[in-house]
Amino acid sequence: MPRGGIKRLRTGCHTCNVMRLDPSASGAPAQDENVTASLLYSTGKHTNHQRQRLCCLLPGASVTSTRLVLFISSSLASRRGCPAHTHPPSGLTILQIGTHEPAIRRSVVAISLLYEDFIGNGRLMPQLRHNMTALRHYNAAIHELKDLTDTHLILLACLLFICIELMQGSESKALSHLEAGLRIIRATPGLRPWVRNTLLPLYQRQSILLLKFGRRNEVDALARPLHADTGFSTLEDARVMTDELYLQIFQLAADGAEYRHGRLRHLPIHADLTAKQHELQRVTQTFRERVVPLGTYCSQSDDHRLMYLGSLVTLDLCQIGLMTAFETSEMRFDHFIQSYRDIVARMEEIGASMIRRNGGAPGRPVFQLETGYLTNILAVILKCRHLPTRLQAYSLLRQYGSTRQGLWQIDKMCLICKRVIEIEHDISWDGLEISMEAGRWNEWPQKESRVCHIIQDYKPNLDAGESHSLYPLMLIMRDGQGQVYYLDDAITIG
Repeated sequence: MPRGGIKRLRTGCHTCNVMRLDPSASGAPAQDENVTASLLYSTGKHTNHQRQRLCCLLPGASVTSTRLVLFISSSLASRRGCPAHTHPPSGLTILQIGTHEPAIRRSVVAISLLYEDFIGNGRLMPQLRHNMTALRHYNAAIHELKDLTDTHLILLACLLFICIELMQGSESKALSHLEAGLRIIRATPGLRPWVRNTLLPLYQRQSILLLKFGRRNEVDALARPLHADTGFSTLEDARVMTDELYLQIFQLAADGAEYRHGRLRHLPIHADLTAKQHELQRVTQTFRERVVPLGTYCSQSDDHRLMYLGSLVTLDLCQIGLMTAFETSEMRFDHFIQSYRDIVARMEEIGASMIRRNGGAPGRPVFQLETGYLTNILAVILKCRHLPTRLQAYSLLRQYGSTRQGLWQIDKMCLICKRVIEIEHDISWDGLEISMEAGRWNEWPQKESRVCHIIQDYKPNLDAGESHSLYPLMLIMRDGQGQVYYLDDAITIG
């Protein structure tokens, strides 16, 4: 799917035709190579603490290589909200492969140049059409991919293409590359360890995007059965397994949408869905029993502490998601106030650790491929109706959230959260950037004023003014008799 602008390079994207791939092709990343000079574009700013830490992890790496690993790691930071530089192997793998594979190298350069638009030009949605050098490298990467036969390297290229499209806010093209990657994973019987440990978890977490946009066929093929006897003994294993559990519960919640707000809300839940719900409840409880004891080892390592906190947050969200998958009443979420408070406390510790491990500097990546802090905090702000708790969560989002995470702009999501709080608590925020005094307002909104679901337009209406962008919103509500109705609203950014 080449992008417009360079006619002679419009060759077609070969990641999207799995029939042309050779699953038996061999190949492995280089072991110790320095990146070429063309990869120096826009590695961003990093503290001496980060550089020193990475030099200890990667002895002998050049300054150029170290800076690139930091940049790539910051862009591919984990959904859990852990600091990006705790995962240097991903950046190192990309760096090593890029020295030998032009498609990978050119993709990294295109990402770097788009990232430069974030920092140098302040564009929240940098476009390839505004950066011809990045466009040339991206189209050249697509062109080079036709000579690449190793499915594992094509999976890496596909992931970089997803990053390029998400940086521009091109959800349809990003999702197409994601579906292509999942098809390749399904067609490849034995993934190499570096792919299984590094790329597969990224694809699993990114696949939630497909569920959000109603494109789930490839996601269903990716999920593997989880049972209560599924075991793990390390925090690294716990991180992977709780991610898989979260994906499957998200799938269950997607299946339950029609029971919550749609045409099936008055009908009995299908037996297969209730059976799946009960099994996932057993798995969630078992995972929690196995994760909690692992916390005794966290004092030895900040990385392990963050993995531990992230796993607990995910398990809390899994439990809430399971118990509300088919729930028609928003009042049900009030029963989980203690879980929401625990999530906020843990996310605050994670955020503080991110700043502390960054040498105390408040700066964070302006773009992250994964949703990082956003997903967990939004779950609290939008569904926990206890005003002091949701305002505390909102403060964390403002303090620790990156400028752009995946498709979402933090400023835009903050405006949506503020609007929902205004509607539900019948208050006016008046453009304040600080938290309101909760004592002046009702801590819990009325049943009929609660927003059940938000449908947002990802493309702005530019008619709002030259310096403002208007984003339409559709809010799904319930009246006093429980009937569903729609409330049209909008937010303005500028």
